[in-house]
Amino acid sequence: MRQADEPGLVNLAAGVPSTESLPTVELRAAFEKAYADDGAKLFAYHHPSGDHRLRQLFAERLSRRGAKVDGTQVLTTTGCQQALQLMLSVLVQPGDIVACQTPAYYALLELIAARGARILPLPERSDAGFDVAEVTELLEFRRPKCLFVCTTLSNPSGSTMPESAREQLVAVCRRLGMRIIEDDIYAELVDGGAPKPMLAFDDGTTVSYVTSFSKSVSPGLRAGFCVPGSLFEQAATLKCQQDMHGSVLSEGTLRAFMEMDAVEPHLARVRATNQRRRALAREAITRSFPDGTRIADPLGGYMLWVRLPDSADLAQVKVRARGKGVVFCAGDVFFPAQAPGKFMRLNCAKASESELVRGLEILGAAVK
Repeated sequence: MRQADEPGLVNLAAGVPSTESLPTVELRAAFEKAYADDGAKLFAYHHPSGDHRLRQLFAERLSRRGAKVDGTQVLTTTGCQQALQLMLSVLVQPGDIVACQTPAYYALLELIAARGARILPLPERSDAGFDVAEVTELLEFRRPKCLFVCTTLSNPSGSTMPESAREQLVAVCRRLGMRIIEDDIYAELVDGGAPKPMLAFDDGTTVSYVTSFSKSVSPGLRAGFCVPGSLFEQAATLKCQQDMHGSVLSEGTLRAFMEMDAVEPHLARVRATNQRRRALAREAITRSFPDGTRIADPLGGYMLWVRLPDSADLAQVKVRARGKGVVFCAGDVFFPAQAPGKFMRLNCAKASESELVRGLEILGAAVK
């Protein structure tokens, strides 16, 4: 994160969208609309659970994807990170076992470790994520306190769980009395549009849902959402204890952005850009990296998960690439134990197209 804005770097590391892709014109108009509508209220305290209208708009958006929720079941949070931390705090005590797909978002692994919990890794087997039958056996045997899963365009692997597997896993966890925390932060970046979340197959007893608009609209707004289900009161109380409420300015701006019907046109542009960038990066990797390199094939988004030949020395690659002004994210940080191979996560969005190609050529030469 400290490298995210370091001048002179070709940054293929940070999992952030390009500033050029942000809808700055529309967001400025949204802020002005929010200020015209709310005036001084935009600078005052507001409801601990978040802007009422924004929560309802978000619930309606989820309902169009098959999840029947209303605004009273939604909490706004400071990004998806706070939503993850809230659910972990509500559910997990030191010494508990937490099941987690692997590879997994490194900050989630840090949150689980900081809670004093033990991780039960659920290895992904393909671009469709982990095998539900294999995972069912592990869950039945180990009985973890909860299960974390990023169902769509999982960070870092880019895997997307089929809807049939989502429904099946919800049924398994309901039978076992086990809570699922579904991280849906990348779903809006799927090329063909967001699939049904696990939440669509739940009755409120099994799935707690977290997401944000940080990857799809604006990371700077820090506009996140949590649908805790039957744990709403516990999560809402903890949220209020932590920060009273979220940013009124950010929530008002996002509310106006959604009311202006600006979300879908923006997402259409972003998806097209991401698709072009991934293709450009894939061609450069295929041409520049050594034989035996494997590239995941995600259904959207702006990151690629790459497996290098086992002979690659990632530490040396990192030093050599950094010496030429190129940084990437080494894959070992996404595993709770030793990584089962040599991986790197590459961001195709932040650098310009020419920098992206040049950076990957430098990286490929360093790997070779």
